[in-house]
Amino acid sequence: MPCADCYRGHDHLGPVHGREAVLHGHDVYIAEPQNRPLSQTGLIVVLSDAFGWDTINLRGVADRYAERTGCKVYLPDFMYVSGTSAPASIKSVIDRVLSEKGFWGWLVKPWLILKAAYIMVPFSVRNNPEKRYPGVRQFMDDLRCSEASDLKVGVVGFCWGAYGITHLAHGGLARNGKTLIDAAFTAHPSEIKVPEHIEDVKLPYSMVIGDIDFALPLKDVRKTAEILERKKDLDSEVVVIPNARHGFAVRGNPNNKEEKEMADQAEDQLVKWFGKHLV
Repeated sequence: MPCADCYRGHDHLGPVHGREAVLHGHDVYIAEPQNRPLSQTGLIVVLSDAFGWDTINLRGVADRYAERTGCKVYLPDFMYVSGTSAPASIKSVIDRVLSEKGFWGWLVKPWLILKAAYIMVPFSVRNNPEKRYPGVRQFMDDLRCSEASDLKVGVVGFCWGAYGITHLAHGGLARNGKTLIDAAFTAHPSEIKVPEHIEDVKLPYSMVIGDIDFALPLKDVRKTAEILERKKDLDSEVVVIPNARHGFAVRGNPNNKEEKEMADQAEDQLVKWFGKHLV
């Protein structure tokens, strides 16, 4: 099950500029650059955090990625097919669980914990990333064999989505014989096991994470970096941001200067990474 920090964070305001469509059997938010030509070489697919494809936070991220890279960005719904994403209301519940103190906290925390578990446990069962991965892989296969047959494909995974993009980076092939993706990027990953899931990475892989992120402890981050560095023919990077909490790239406080700088650093890393691998 994801840690409590997977269900915390700030809700961002719009507007967002993309559109919704149905693509390869999934609802998809599609973002395209507004002020620059559309890339003819690359396409990006984003795998969401626990809150799913339809948050303003994630759609805003997709819009910015499209604008800064020039690539079309797909944000598919990999949860609603037979389940639901985590509702935004759980953020305030988790915040109270972690912040209530004193006698009142002693009284209300059991109820708050039960309320949180009522959401978190069913979500974790319905949307176990291993259970959802076949749908992710099929979408990427269909994509690679159609509109992305002659494009380079980058994938992004936040939190929950890290499992999917990490397994896609293992180098599996689509029906047309091409690798499903060309490069992967993850910010504050959860649901990945080290060393098991990292040892099989064969395609360019970039990670950014905070040093106080409980979803992937620092010892596992260091082990990840060691494993990737041993792969001499693999382009990879692991960037650790001091004091960055889980979710900082998507759910940080945009009005907090330090948190905004952390999110900007992650975005800059992605833009540079895909500028290198999707051209």
